[in-house]
Amino acid sequence: MTRSALAGWIAVISALPVSLSAQDADLDWIVQEELQAGRILVDFGDNQRYSGHIRAAVLIEATVERVWAILVDCEKAPEYVPNVLSCELIETLEQQNAQIFRQRVKLRWYLPGFEHEFRVDYQPYTRIDVNRVSGPLGKLEGTWRLLPRAGGGLVVVYSLDFEPGLPIPRLIVGRILGHDLPVILAAVRDRAEAVSPL
Repeated sequence: MTRSALAGWIAVISALPVSLSAQDADLDWIVQEELQAGRILVDFGDNQRYSGHIRAAVLIEATVERVWAILVDCEKAPEYVPNVLSCELIETLEQQNAQIFRQRVKLRWYLPGFEHEFRVDYQPYTRIDVNRVSGPLGKLEGTWRLLPRAGGGLVVVYSLDFEPGLPIPRLIVGRILGHDLPVILAAVRDRAEAVSPL
């Protein structure tokens, strides 16, 4: 998993900027009341079973700039992202506003660890795209979206399309992601709100 690898977002209603309603119909799985209650939402799609796609969302009462700073600091990910042992910057592609990282991962004690490289493309303060470059993973396509709310704070949504490419059943991967994504999003929220609560 990458970065702080993953979680969902909020229904498009009056609490969100009106401009989001048309382009973000894919956010209708998010229940605003649950986010307001402090819950972290995780969704596997229509059948609620892991089939290579997962998404999650969290409400964070902090500035977009503070949350962005946490998400783009991959080297610090091992401090709060389960299973990530290290994250090293390999290359900065300044013309493309992108970077390439190498990450060491150990999903569980009974599974083999591995190393992989991924590319991160930045749209400052709004979106981060993560894509596989090399390594044993068959597919890795993730997106972080930072969605400011009209009343302050923001909703952070993470979506991931993932194929292990390793001799690991999808069901096990789904269970790991379903457990770890809320932990990651809670850590991002706690770090951001501890520094810049609104």
